[in-house]
Amino acid sequence: MAGEEQNPLQQARALIKSLRSSAPAEVSEALAEVEQLLEAAARRGEGEEAEALRRRIDELIQENARFASLMVHEIRIPLTSIKGYSDMLAKNVVGELNEMQTQFVETIRSNVARMEQLVSDISDISKLRSGRLRLEPKMDLYKNIALQVEKATAPLAAAHSHTLVFETPAGLPLLNVDAERLALALTKLVTNALQYTPDGGTITVRAEEVDGKLKVSVIDTGIGMSAEEQQHVGELFWRADNEHVRSFKGHGLGLPIARGLIELMGGEFFFSSEEGKGSTFGFVVPGAG
Repeated sequence: MAGEEQNPLQQARALIKSLRSSAPAEVSEALAEVEQLLEAAARRGEGEEAEALRRRIDELIQENARFASLMVHEIRIPLTSIKGYSDMLAKNVVGELNEMQTQFVETIRSNVARMEQLVSDISDISKLRSGRLRLEPKMDLYKNIALQVEKATAPLAAAHSHTLVFETPAGLPLLNVDAERLALALTKLVTNALQYTPDGGTITVRAEEVDGKLKVSVIDTGIGMSAEEQQHVGELFWRADNEHVRSFKGHGLGLPIARGLIELMGGEFFFSSEEGKGSTFGFVVPGAG
């Protein structure tokens, strides 16, 4: 209702409270000071004290972003080394491995790949939240982006016997976007659909022109979401309390990253879902014209 609309400060407090309830312990602790400052700002209202609090909140956000950047850098160094040595072992550079040793090496490589993805996601979400992510737009065709995403997601589709269909008609608008970032956003949406659709499903990535803009819809035949679950879409670290969802390892960063990237490009993120009948996630981005 109009009389119950929250002001920006109240919205920020509600967001921080929500994030703290679902975040890992170390992240929750980092958000605690921000929550306290927001509460103090709400009590003191406007004026010099409120402005000082807002500046301190901005400082904390930037400090957390710098800390995340440092940690990402420091974690990537040993990960690169572990990956390099495990790859050499897998290629029998230092001698033949027996069956059990090969399994151990593959487990190491699999977990390193998961860690690399997590580190990359943390870096991206930190830059998005702090406003430090810079786009590099250039003219490109959507079909090039779609081919890149299809190649990246095809192995996951095959692993779960999914039918993955990219509908890319001729005549789509020319884009002036950061193609790498848009491909990342679309990959997150397609991966989400592939993971949360029971084996043997169909995922359709449909592109179309709407009023000079590009609209892309990722349509799945998956488990869908309840009305209550849909309220949490886009929240950091949130994952549905569903047995199929929990069967996949994840950290609840994929959709927030996709949404953040799309909105940073001046686009619109959208979704619809029905429990037991599947979901549609997608975006609309401006054309170059």
